[in-house]
Amino acid sequence: MFSERMYEIAMRASSRVTKVEAPNGKPVDPDDIRRTGKGKKIKMIGLAQGETSTGVLTTIDGFRKVADELGALLVVDTVASLAAVPLDVDRERVDVCFSGSQKAISAPPGMSPITVSSTAEEVFRKRKSKVQSWYFDLTTAMNYWGKDRLYHHTPPISLIFALREAMRLVVEEGLETRWERHRVNQLALIAGLQAMGLKLLVEKPSDRLPTVTAVMIPGGVDDGKLRNQLLDEFNIEIAGGFGPIKGKIWRIGLMGYSSQKPNVLLVLAALEKCLIDQGFRVSSGAGVGAAVESYTHAETAAAVSR
Repeated sequence: MFSERMYEIAMRASSRVTKVEAPNGKPVDPDDIRRTGKGKKIKMIGLAQGETSTGVLTTIDGFRKVADELGALLVVDTVASLAAVPLDVDRERVDVCFSGSQKAISAPPGMSPITVSSTAEEVFRKRKSKVQSWYFDLTTAMNYWGKDRLYHHTPPISLIFALREAMRLVVEEGLETRWERHRVNQLALIAGLQAMGLKLLVEKPSDRLPTVTAVMIPGGVDDGKLRNQLLDEFNIEIAGGFGPIKGKIWRIGLMGYSSQKPNVLLVLAALEKCLIDQGFRVSSGAGVGAAVESYTHAETAAAVSR
């Protein structure tokens, strides 16, 4: 859905865009990009590292190699992955990388951190025509933040201070520690879901986005009724599916501050109760028990590694 949105934005800017797609629950294969772009003048390749509509995680390195072969800039949406998933913008040579303040950074919404490589900056400055959008004209924004301090917009001061505080907490925890926390909590959540007899949309573990887990809705269970019950009885909100998978999946978010052991155990216990109320057979306590076992295994492994 959000990769599709990048396509829609580009089309509205009168770009000639070729979509390369994969089935829901799977990442796009970089080789498909290579075959599609061969012999064409490709200016940029755009993708989402973390696709929140399906819970898919995309590995960036393969796309960087293809972008180099095609002479293209690499643009990566890290809205749902920054500060929760390993990301090294410089090593992976991402040309334009943008995110959101409200996801795994856990700051208020309304800001979009962005970084631009020197290669991309040179491309922007060599444009022969003006960017069609004043709002998103990085050539003027770069002057705004640079030594010239040319006016571009009034900055949202309160949001900047809030973002700084949220990033301070990220740095205090440590990026590697934060990545591991998200990984361990999702593994516990998945262990609990599977112990309850639920299936995941993303079958391959390495393709699973740690911040959003897409769960297949079992037959005979009413999607809206269950999500409303979770909200009304337990004050827990999980999301449904988008587009062609609407009514087929639940999306459980564990990102930033919300990615905590108590939240994982609570949502599993609440989900079990709601499923039982709809006649879905679940062994009592199976989900929470499996999650606790997953946490114990992770703690043992961490102790051994130390």
